[in-house]
Amino acid sequence: MSDCGHMSFSATCEMNRFEDTGRFSVDVRIHCINCGEQFRFLGVPAGISWTEPRVSIDGLELRAPIEPQGVPQIASQATFEMPKIPEKA
Repeated sequence: MSDCGHMSFSATCEMNRFEDTGRFSVDVRIHCINCGEQFRFLGVPAGISWTEPRVSIDGLELRAPIEPQGVPQIASQATFEMPKIPEKA
């Protein structure tokens, strides 16, 4: 582990348009500005999907399908889940 407190971050985003499919995605990477350490995305399966976010095999790049706001496909399927809060010892 680094001694850096990771107080400042930078993200890079690469937008992708898949010709003749009407589909889009964004690839996101995050790193600490101070020490350069990359951050891994947790809880997301590796791979590529048209319908769900995935990560690169090393977990350092999030690959998320996106759509223009006016397209209601994903919004109509949205759910919300609260993570469990660990019990205090």
